[in-house]
Amino acid sequence: MTGTTIELRGVTKTFPGSATPAVAPLDLTMGDGEITVLIGPSGCGKTTTLRMINRLTNPTAGVITIDGTDVRERSLTELRRGIGYVIQQIGLFPHRTVAQNIATVPKLVGWDRARIKARVAELAELVGIEPAMLGRYPAELSGGQQQRVGVARALAADPPVLLMDEPFGAVDPIVRARLQRELLALQARVHKTIVLVTHDIDEAVLLGDKVAVLNVGGILEQFAAPDDLLAHPANEFVADFVGHERSIKRLSLSRVEDLDLGTGPVVDRSASVDEAHAVLARTGSTWLGLTADQQFLGWVPAAELAVAGAGLDGLDALEVRPPAAQVHRDATLREALELILTSSSSTAVVVNDDGTYGGTVTLESIRGGLAR
Repeated sequence: MTGTTIELRGVTKTFPGSATPAVAPLDLTMGDGEITVLIGPSGCGKTTTLRMINRLTNPTAGVITIDGTDVRERSLTELRRGIGYVIQQIGLFPHRTVAQNIATVPKLVGWDRARIKARVAELAELVGIEPAMLGRYPAELSGGQQQRVGVARALAADPPVLLMDEPFGAVDPIVRARLQRELLALQARVHKTIVLVTHDIDEAVLLGDKVAVLNVGGILEQFAAPDDLLAHPANEFVADFVGHERSIKRLSLSRVEDLDLGTGPVVDRSASVDEAHAVLARTGSTWLGLTADQQFLGWVPAAELAVAGAGLDGLDALEVRPPAAQVHRDATLREALELILTSSSSTAVVVNDDGTYGGTVTLESIRGGLAR
């Protein structure tokens, strides 16, 4: 299995004894190297759809292809060796050590011991499993540690496709958030085609390159990038499902560097008093920011500049207040908003990767970013 684009064309599933389909005719393309999230209420067929990809259940009608080849044309063994599978219950073998669990598929396909040992060590480092844990048994691990082992085992034979069914549903919210971040970091390195099932819309928009919203009976209501989904719900069902706080959710999808960052009411400390007054007049600000060697020093009240202005040859004598709000340019808009709201400043100073001054972000610029 060399390709990683998954296509569903007219795929349906009706279980024996049921008068209605679990999955209505479904057309989806799950992009190469992308995370596609399936989400919807109970009974929408998201897990059934996932299971049809690796033929844990077969469709009643329609075609599922991977790299253009019908999955039914491959033997089950060949198909499933090219697909990693991670479930909520993790499913580790309790009588095998962590290392032995990770090595399950490589051992089945006949890898030699040296290659298996190297792969286990590589994956342990990749997913954050301490070497000392490799000799432990699943019962000796926390839920988050077990989930990492489950992901490592699914990746062991380097499959191009990874199916994940509620992978973080069994861990507490703090661990879940950490595992979500780790999955994104992992995907940035391994570039698998991932299909992930969740019931959590926040998880869907955080992890998904594309999100498929399914209705009861496997009806596809919308398939879109997370920001498009939140900004332009296709219908009332999608709007209700993603929730009324769509704009708040969108804040987590954009970063400060995506904004048109203003220079703000800021001058270099070497500027003249007249230049400082001109900047304040142009921006209408009551505070003046000062920089030196491209580093942001802090703020000076405009009133102090006005009082001391006549006696100043330059700005060096002004006492600056340290910036109350500083945000890195790769921070999300939600992080920037929280920082502004919890600080005494209406403006956050943006810091570049090298620590230099990168501009300012305000409530108005955040609002403008969402309106684009």
